Amino acid sequence: MIENLGGGNIVYLKYVEIINYKNIKSAQFEFAKGANTIIGENDAGKSNAITALRILLDSNFYYNTKRLKETDFSKSLDNWKGHWIIISAFFDEISTQDKQCEVCGEIIPDNEDVEFLKSHIRCEGFDYGTVTLYIRPIKKIRTELANAKDSKAFEKIRNSISLNDYEFFYTSRSQVNFTDLNVYSKMVGDLDSYNYISPEEDDQFLLGTRVDILDVWRHISVVFIDALRDVEIEMRKPKNPLRRVFDVVQADIVEEDQNSIKNKINELNTLISSIKEISSIGLELNKKLSEIVGLTYSPNIYIESKLKDDIQSLARYLSILPSDYDDIDLLGLGHLNILYIALKLVEFEYARNHEIINIMIIEEPEAHIHTHIQKALFDNLGLSLNYTQVLMTTHSTHLSEVADINKVNVISISSDSYISEVMKPTNQLDSFGKTKLKLKDLKLSDCLKRYLDAKRSVLLFSKGLILVEGDGEEILIPAMVKKAFGISLDEIGIGLINIGSVSFEYIASIFSNERLHRYCAILTDLDSFIEGSSKCSEEAAKRGVTRKDKLDNLYGENPWVDSFYASYTLEVDFVNEIENRKYVENVVKNHYSRQSTIDKHIENINDSFVNRYDSVLTVAKDMGKGWYATVLSSMLDNDLVIPNYILKALVFASQKVLTEPVLRKIGIYVLEMYEEDETISELKKKFSVGDINETINEFCDKLPDDLLTKFFKYRMELMEK
Repeated sequence: MIENLGGGNIVYLKYVEIINYKNIKSAQFEFAKGANTIIGENDAGKSNAITALRILLDSNFYYNTKRLKETDFSKSLDNWKGHWIIISAFFDEISTQDKQCEVCGEIIPDNEDVEFLKSHIRCEGFDYGTVTLYIRPIKKIRTELANAKDSKAFEKIRNSISLNDYEFFYTSRSQVNFTDLNVYSKMVGDLDSYNYISPEEDDQFLLGTRVDILDVWRHISVVFIDALRDVEIEMRKPKNPLRRVFDVVQADIVEEDQNSIKNKINELNTLISSIKEISSIGLELNKKLSEIVGLTYSPNIYIESKLKDDIQSLARYLSILPSDYDDIDLLGLGHLNILYIALKLVEFEYARNHEIINIMIIEEPEAHIHTHIQKALFDNLGLSLNYTQVLMTTHSTHLSEVADINKVNVISISSDSYISEVMKPTNQLDSFGKTKLKLKDLKLSDCLKRYLDAKRSVLLFSKGLILVEGDGEEILIPAMVKKAFGISLDEIGIGLINIGSVSFEYIASIFSNERLHRYCAILTDLDSFIEGSSKCSEEAAKRGVTRKDKLDNLYGENPWVDSFYASYTLEVDFVNEIENRKYVENVVKNHYSRQSTIDKHIENINDSFVNRYDSVLTVAKDMGKGWYATVLSSMLDNDLVIPNYILKALVFASQKVLTEPVLRKIGIYVLEMYEEDETISELKKKFSVGDINETINEFCDKLPDDLLTKFFKYRMELMEK
């Protein structure tokens, strides 16, 4: 194994900032040593982020103005002309040993900027460096835009800009947070206000010091493994990973072994040349030459084996063979992919003494690999910690379950603007745990890392979350939504997580402006005290009030988290709706065999509140709350009423995904339940076409205050906020 030259620490890529590239308007990715993951659904921008990184750092992906396209500019720009694309990398833990490499000295800032470090946390005791690419208009165009006399002249110059008027400008040592809109304005200007920064006013502190990117590339090794790679072809290339490893180790082959190989090759050449059938080819060739040009002009030739006896030439004949097969081609795609990744890691480890940083980018490692192998591969890639930094993109829920949540970047695309946003689930999370949750000896991120092993894919991939405290809610709520509105929670991307307790604050803390931008609804019980009931206690009621106070204090100012409370419990609040009692009665009839017991519970369900409360909790306890919810969910039809606190939680959690098509589908589904009349027919047409919000208002005005009307009203109230 090659010695780690960093003395236990190695340079690694900590941040990548991307501005105005494809569907990424402004984003910062944060990475750590070892295996990192960019998680997101299809078309969220994972590949775009990786391409941007390769444009900046990958010498094998040379990208210049000849390849630049209009579609490379962010979709959020009304007019790309005049705007800049910025891609910047922040490298941390540059040690004294690493600084012996000249390129490290070129990227380390002369003086650290305090404001910059606030948004770029670094490892104390080591230096850091930055490299940035600006894809911007050439100096002549920028000067003309800056000197335009009025808006008309400005637009004329701007509209004349073509891609040929752009340049690739590389710098180092820049210490600015490019995701700060003020920084972009100071460098570029405000094109909407016809204000452009003149090249004469370029601020070198913002831009950085010009650098020859070829010098940087010589010391940064980046390899990209495509999801659609053809490993068989890659392995047959002259410079395949096996050949590169051999190039490093060949100098270590002792002279005795080299001489032995040369002698054997010379013996083989002699043996081959002496074969009768081979030597006869030379005789026949001499004979034919004599016939054609005569003995005077005919050269005397012979056939001889000339296998080269130098070690380097022999490397092309090295091949990898599986123990069970005669040819590597017989391996399946999955094993070929794993083999290729392993070879690249070995190559990087052997080449460590030539590079200051090795970065392996793997796009969708789940391609062609079985689920269990996916998890094992992903988990064990972290073993390359001291040699290679691995960046992987995935939409595999299996990989997200084994990904270290501290090393995950979640990328998501908004449904309305088609612009990606990047979120770090653990950003400032430990600080929140220490100051708000009063955790002393434990880090909140470490607690969540262990707890979320089974729930992580739901948490990271869902577009909205509902957290519940028990099996009853987990089973019954999805069934109620499907029956009432004709859509499933999965269909609209809402994840429902059973916490299995009332400790919601640990999971909900992931959702905030600093971390995940997902709407998270907490559903819990107040367990209010009922005078005269044998099934409730004052202690439970006190705990309910305390829980409410705690959640309200923690998340009252958090726009991404809200709590919704059952006055009593799910079972009680459900049966308190008159329309729902028939379902509970059917459960009673299904479960009990003695008619007297059935009659007693049915009577209580339709009697006083205290009797109804005690009876339904008795039934749920007898059956077990999970099984009670399972049986009850099978009894539901579209006449059910979802309790208000659940309905409000659903609206809150799904507000990002309640698009016009979804709302139309819900509206048409519910209208089908009504008896057909002129009003219903008119509303059906309006739900199919036209402005959905106007139709919703008409729906709420014309139809009674039923479940769907409440749903729409809660949605409109939320929009107004």
